Amino acid sequence: MDKEHLRHQEDTRQVLHRLSRQATLGLSALVGVMAGVLAVVFQLLINATESTRGMVRAQLTSHGYLGGAILILGGAALGAFSVFLTRRYCPEAAGSGIPHVKAVLLSARRLRPKPLVAVKLVGGLLALAAGMSLGREGPTVHIGAACAAYFAALLKLPHRTRRSLIAAGAGAGLAAAFNAPLAGFLFIMEELRRDMSRETYGNALVTSVTSVLAARALLGSESDFSLTDVATLPLSVVPAVLLTGLLASVVGVTFNRTLLTMVEWRESSRPVVLGAMVGILGGVLAIFLPSVTGGGHDLTLSLLEGQTPHWLGLLVILLVVKLVFTTLSFSSGVPGGILAPLLTLGALTGGLVGAILRQFSTQLAGQPTFLATVGMAAVLSASVRAPLTGVVLIVEMTGQYHLLYFLLLASFISYLAAEWFEHEPIYEALLSRELHRGKAWVDSEEARVLELSIEPGSRLDRARIDHYPLPHDVLIALIEREGKPVVPNGKTRLLSGDFLTVVAGPHCDDHALAEILDASRAP
Repeated sequence: MDKEHLRHQEDTRQVLHRLSRQATLGLSALVGVMAGVLAVVFQLLINATESTRGMVRAQLTSHGYLGGAILILGGAALGAFSVFLTRRYCPEAAGSGIPHVKAVLLSARRLRPKPLVAVKLVGGLLALAAGMSLGREGPTVHIGAACAAYFAALLKLPHRTRRSLIAAGAGAGLAAAFNAPLAGFLFIMEELRRDMSRETYGNALVTSVTSVLAARALLGSESDFSLTDVATLPLSVVPAVLLTGLLASVVGVTFNRTLLTMVEWRESSRPVVLGAMVGILGGVLAIFLPSVTGGGHDLTLSLLEGQTPHWLGLLVILLVVKLVFTTLSFSSGVPGGILAPLLTLGALTGGLVGAILRQFSTQLAGQPTFLATVGMAAVLSASVRAPLTGVVLIVEMTGQYHLLYFLLLASFISYLAAEWFEHEPIYEALLSRELHRGKAWVDSEEARVLELSIEPGSRLDRARIDHYPLPHDVLIALIEREGKPVVPNGKTRLLSGDFLTVVAGPHCDDHALAEILDASRAP
């Protein structure tokens, strides 16, 4: 009788678990649809903003110095107002949002959905109207995460389910922004959630697919860069691919270091004044070099269509100015992403290599479109250090599936070269900086639960718990090893691949969280 009763209880538990998983997947689909709809709304508003900015620029520049002065002052006002709005109503909305989402997943920051979505939309549009070099994917990633956080709080979901859903919502935002469902899925697995649980896989896949489905239903299925097929290329172009990968690593690492330097410089300046200064620069560039303003979609598309400037010096100028202006725009503290500008930098890098090689032989460089496409994946890999996401994103955006081998090769080379420079991936560096600043937007009276995976070669790899000095008020509560729970004690040895549930008490500050995070990462 007891055995029958226990079996009945187990059957009931399994049924409830399946129903719970089905309900979570259904909620993931709803989050994906919401993220897709909001991404479309943001895209339409951006299109209207950039179209209006182009018309205003054309009108004002036709009126000589007075028109130029109005354009520059308008950029200053828009930039300053975007910074003021962000700092006044939702400081965490500044920047791309991806480091903030990562901090939320670590329980180091809180996410306020309503003010965040409002400030991301309005502040991001103001920044783009000022001509700042920022992309739309950062706001859509943040907005997708905010949608998930809203529903999770509304339904009072368990902590782990909530975090899995927030990561899935962020990936849905990326997928909808670029019309690339597989890239959104990989972004979650490679950048946000490195555990390989079925829950994470399921939520990530459902949100990415449904967000793109919603976006395509409203905007159509055409990708951002629909190109005519590049002809099948011989292996003689491999040296050009390798050279592009190496140059892309230099561009990616330079971008990261410049951006972090600019962000540090921001701390010693007056934010609203800095926003106005960057807006002034945006106005000046709108007059003399308009192609480097905004997200860079038109410049990228022209390079992918083979419209490479004949003067090599112009390519170098565009590359340098776009890199510096993007880092300045990001560091000003307005909402906006860096992935789209990185794609432009990649296209410029590949275009530059191709233009140089074509001086010697067209067979070395292949078609003009080819190396520009390769450069996009390589620069993303060097800066973000998520090579699979970058490669799949470029393939889905361009439709050039037969270039997969060359994209992988260039990304692999740029990744290895960037690692040789011993510089952190950009989002990891921004996250570490944010945590070390110690400004927590969480309730200090509550314990926080972190989930970390131990990477091979990290300080925690093969460390015994009682031999590793954990910060005060921190406890490793559970270890998940090869899908099975392990209750730790002092003699338990941590291994790479372990998934830790860490409880940080109310007296644990962000510096301690940053220390644990750093200890779990490979050097």
